[in-house]
Amino acid sequence: LQTLRLGSNSFAGKIPPELGLLTNLRTLDLAGNALAGEIPESIGNLTRLQFLDLSNNFLSGSLPITLFTGTQSLISVDISNNSFSGALPPEIGNWKNLTALYVGINKLSGTLPKEIGELSKLEIFYSPSCFIEGPLPEEMAKLDSLTKLDLSYNPLRCSIPKFIGKLQNLKILDLVFAQLNGSVPAELGNCKTLRSVMLSFNSLSGSLPEELSELPIITFSAEKNQLHGPLPSWLGKWTNVDSLLLSANRFSGVIPPELGNCSVMQHLSLSSNLLTGPIPEELCNAASLLEIDLDDNFLSGTIEKAFVKCKNLTQLVLMNNQIVGSIPQYLSELPLMVLDLDSNNFSGKIPSSLWNSSSLMEFSAANNRLEGSLPVEIGNAVVLQRLVVSNNRLTGTIPKEIGSLTSLSVLNLNGNMLEGNIPTELGQCISLTTLDLGNNRLNGSIPEKLVDLSQLQCLVLSHNNLSGSIPTKNQSSYFRQLTIPDLSFVQHLGVFDLSHNRLSGTIPHELGSCVVVVDLLLSNNLLSGSIPRSLSRLKNLTTLDLSSNLLSGFIPPELGDALKLQGLYLGQNKLSGTIPASFGNLSSLVKLNLTGNKLFGPIPNSFGNMKELTHLDLSSNELSGELPSSLSGVQSLVGLYAQKNRLSGQVGELFSNSMTWRIETMNLSDNCFTGNLPRSLGNLSYLTNLDLHQNLLSGEIPLDLGNLMQLEYFDVSDGLSGGKMIQRNLRSAN
Repeated sequence: LQTLRLGSNSFAGKIPPELGLLTNLRTLDLAGNALAGEIPESIGNLTRLQFLDLSNNFLSGSLPITLFTGTQSLISVDISNNSFSGALPPEIGNWKNLTALYVGINKLSGTLPKEIGELSKLEIFYSPSCFIEGPLPEEMAKLDSLTKLDLSYNPLRCSIPKFIGKLQNLKILDLVFAQLNGSVPAELGNCKTLRSVMLSFNSLSGSLPEELSELPIITFSAEKNQLHGPLPSWLGKWTNVDSLLLSANRFSGVIPPELGNCSVMQHLSLSSNLLTGPIPEELCNAASLLEIDLDDNFLSGTIEKAFVKCKNLTQLVLMNNQIVGSIPQYLSELPLMVLDLDSNNFSGKIPSSLWNSSSLMEFSAANNRLEGSLPVEIGNAVVLQRLVVSNNRLTGTIPKEIGSLTSLSVLNLNGNMLEGNIPTELGQCISLTTLDLGNNRLNGSIPEKLVDLSQLQCLVLSHNNLSGSIPTKNQSSYFRQLTIPDLSFVQHLGVFDLSHNRLSGTIPHELGSCVVVVDLLLSNNLLSGSIPRSLSRLKNLTTLDLSSNLLSGFIPPELGDALKLQGLYLGQNKLSGTIPASFGNLSSLVKLNLTGNKLFGPIPNSFGNMKELTHLDLSSNELSGELPSSLSGVQSLVGLYAQKNRLSGQVGELFSNSMTWRIETMNLSDNCFTGNLPRSLGNLSYLTNLDLHQNLLSGEIPLDLGNLMQLEYFDVSDGLSGGKMIQRNLRSAN
């Protein structure tokens, strides 16, 4: 038997050592199975083996030495995508006939042995995603036949060795995410056949050496490094380049117009650099360009003519620059699928012809100075999936024709001056995942059809003049679908924000079935009735803000079951009854605000269990009893507000853990506290504001308060006896 091909089956278990008896075997293919365990040492008996493929299994352990000493006829070895560990041994030098070595996606570690330089016939060395360390051995310079070297995703932690310039036949060099430092060596220019260089996600610095200009480069990527200096004009000599990716570096100066000489270039990314000046019109002499990413720079001027000649352009990203002028009409004539103009200084109107594009899927022009209204032609953009024009100066109404955009996933018109009603036709945009119309001048009621948008995951209608009730129906569809087709389009997943309107009526019980809701924000409306117990079923709820409404009744103790809550705001309502002890279960709670209600009874001792709490506001209620000493065990507490209640007892117990308490602001004024101020107050070294006025305190102000170097405001007026003594102690405390 000379050939044994058992690849792409479902074989499991170990490789049987009896395979070593097949001494005439030349090809062994066990790839793509579920084999586990180690390679048997008997594999060394296959002295005539030329092709070995064990890739895509669950094999582990170190590689047996017999694999290297007994199988010296090997031409190709593929053990990639397993869990092999240990280092490649010096015996690898025995594979004199090897042309291809695939060992990537394993747990191999250590440095490469210098004997690897003896593999004079090696053409492909593929070893990404291992734990191989540098420096690379100088002997690798003898690999004259090497055409592809891939050591990406390894912790090399070294510079690119200059000897790579001696690899005259090297065509592909992949060192992405290899923790490289130092500069790009000029010697790389000696690799006269090098066409693909991938150096992204390292810590390379310095400039690009001009010696690279004569290479027949097709792909060059050096994204996410620390390369600096001006972009060299000699890049225009790379007339065969298809992809030039230099984003997230520190390149400065202007974009060289010579880039237009790269006549077959399709992908250009210069984003996140320090580039300045206008975008040169010559750039689009490279008429093959499909994608241009220039975002996050300091580019200026207009784009009045910059991209006219880019007749094949499908993606143009210019966000976060300083570009001025209007959005040119010619952009609608290009086959653009993605147009991102966010955060510039564009002004004027959005050209109505843009909505007639048959290709545009994403249009974003947020944070500009755009004016005018959304025209009825917007209904023609039937392939549009993402429309974001927030924070502009758009006026007029939202046209009902927008309901024709059944592919629309994200609609963000936040921060404009739009008025009129929310069109009912938005309910026909069945693909909507995000609808953000906040911070406008919209009025009327919320269309009930929005409830039927089964993919909706984010709804923001805040800061408008909306009235009527929150729409509901027994079988609402929105905020229920946990998985949607494209999560990348969802902005602020789970936000349900209707705050700062004039909504009335009750909070619908059915909201408790909107399981996707993370932030439920209904503050500053005219909502009445009780808080639905069903809200406790929102297991992903992290923020619940019902403040500044007309809500009444008890706080449902079931809210203590919403264990992911980080912010709970119920202040400025007409809530009554006691504070539920179950709130002590909210171990993730950071902020709790119950101010301005009619709550009575004691503060639950269980509050001491809320170890993440930073702000607690119980002010302006009718609470009584003592402050629980357990609060001093909440060491994360920064602000405690309990003024304007009927709390009593001595405050000393509250400061039992004062040495470790990091509280900054404490307002206990307008209560019935008695007794002396404890000396332990002086241990609250982070305290900036302490208000105890309008209580029944006695005694003197302890001199220990002089230790409070951060204290800015201290008030014990109308509640502490010994007037002249107080003034004297205050002077000594300061």
